[in-house]
Amino acid sequence: MRPSLPSPLLSSLFAGLPAFALCISSSALAANNVDQPSKSSAPVKSLAVDQKSDARNVITTVPPESAMERFEMKDAQGRNIAYVALTDGEVGGLVFIDNKLFGTVSKQDALAFYSCRGYTSAVKYHWAKDANAWIGGLLAASQTTLAVTLQFSGKSSWRSIVEVVNNPSLSQIGSLVDIGTNPFGILRKLNNARESMAERELFEKTRLRLMDVTTGTSEERVAEIIKPEDVSFAVGGLVMAYPRFSIEYFIADGTVKAIQQPSFHFLSHKQAALFYVPNAKWELCTPEGWRGALPTVNAAAITNPAPVSTPAPAPTPAQINAGEAK
Repeated sequence: MRPSLPSPLLSSLFAGLPAFALCISSSALAANNVDQPSKSSAPVKSLAVDQKSDARNVITTVPPESAMERFEMKDAQGRNIAYVALTDGEVGGLVFIDNKLFGTVSKQDALAFYSCRGYTSAVKYHWAKDANAWIGGLLAASQTTLAVTLQFSGKSSWRSIVEVVNNPSLSQIGSLVDIGTNPFGILRKLNNARESMAERELFEKTRLRLMDVTTGTSEERVAEIIKPEDVSFAVGGLVMAYPRFSIEYFIADGTVKAIQQPSFHFLSHKQAALFYVPNAKWELCTPEGWRGALPTVNAAAITNPAPVSTPAPAPTPAQINAGEAK
């Protein structure tokens, strides 16, 4: 998700740990103030990716209805790791190292990586505490690939980013998701029937200011833009979550160390059903054991269309723990 990685790259998450982020360059913002493609532009049906492809261009070109999550980090070796998980097509996800295609992950592994990190964030602590170990496992699960062609159906699943940010149970506002050339290019419209023009203008100004935040920005500066809508005090730092803007910031040592889409902190506590898979061995959801945590999952269970109604709430962390104790 990083064409030529023009924006400032990531500082370390904390001592000895990596940072991951979806950074936004000032040049990208200047060129894409509304961050949405032309309404006349044709939908993306396929995308060819090879060693010459630019990581950010690829990841941000994936339609939001076909993306499950996106992030970027710097690993322990100082390499830039970019990743997008897919809900559509045959490929589970793409991994890039230093802006070049490294490999693909299976549907099974993409879902396990997603679900286990959500589970960990719900019942233990924010998964970024062990980010280096988690990403090491992702790289180990990747199949080296020189080129791949992605196919998109134009349909979303209930885990698609577009469905997550549009879920009325997660926000008090109506929203429209259009992702342009940067990964947080999300235009969200307030409900015209309930909100005044002044409120909508304030919301849009706030959104653009939040998009300017990059790793290294001070915690105080983020709070000055808008007070966090939710806060979690985690080991080694804290999470400032903005569910209305589909963004979360991991703060350590007084500065932003990580940015992720969607917010795992918020979803793991408010919509944990997104991470739920029947018959999962949740005790294996660790940086070392996550690949064995899920039963073999039919691809249709990952890619089937989003339901008309909101998915039933997942068991609470206490209920999950009680089940494991039996």
